[in-house]
Amino acid sequence: MSIRHVLSFGGGVNSVALMVVLLREELPFDEAVFADTGGEVPETYQYLETARQYLADHEIPLTVVSKRGRSLYETAWDRRVFPSAIWRWSTRDFKITPIQRHYRSLDVHINQYLAIAWDEVHRMKDSRVDYVTNLYPLIDRRLTRVDCVNIIQEAGLPTPQRSSCFFCPFNSVDRWRWLYETHPDLFDKAIALEENSKHFPSQRLTDQAFRERTDISLRSLAEVFADGGPLPALPAVEQQPCGAECGT
Repeated sequence: MSIRHVLSFGGGVNSVALMVVLLREELPFDEAVFADTGGEVPETYQYLETARQYLADHEIPLTVVSKRGRSLYETAWDRRVFPSAIWRWSTRDFKITPIQRHYRSLDVHINQYLAIAWDEVHRMKDSRVDYVTNLYPLIDRRLTRVDCVNIIQEAGLPTPQRSSCFFCPFNSVDRWRWLYETHPDLFDKAIALEENSKHFPSQRLTDQAFRERTDISLRSLAEVFADGGPLPALPAVEQQPCGAECGT
């Protein structure tokens, strides 16, 4: 059976570094694929064009796939929910499923490069479908996230902004602050989505950043940012996102 080697490209530090490693070491590399939820931050879409040109210079195509129909934000709004840190339906429906649909259309076996770094080895997992084999070159080379930044800089590429939806439930407090300061319009849209949820206020988009706190919503967090006052007393806790298709 024919085999196609494909990089699952998230647009963040890890996947950009892996792109460089694959090309630098002349490993089998036929295509990169990016799953667009419609909810990435503008910096990710801008960097996508940087990556597209870099790959084109090496005659590697970059394919953008997406779920048919409405965007992730529109879907969540219509359902009156937001992406779940527990059920991970957004990653499944808007990342994994469109990528696998593309793979099936190729009618070959896919060796899928996933950009998980050595310090995230716990995120490794086998493919759940028999037509895809997951490969982890960063882990094989014991390359950490710090190594990935160095690889990108050595290649003469700009360091990308973290890749994730602007309303991701795994956003850290620093990420929410960055969004508030850099893209206030998107922060307001995240507030609207949180408060539109049928589960609000018992569930909030800040739940993963502030454990065991039931009083911190995005609106209250925005008030803290605006006042310049101290953050809530409990330490912020950041989890890793769903899988290598998301947030790398």
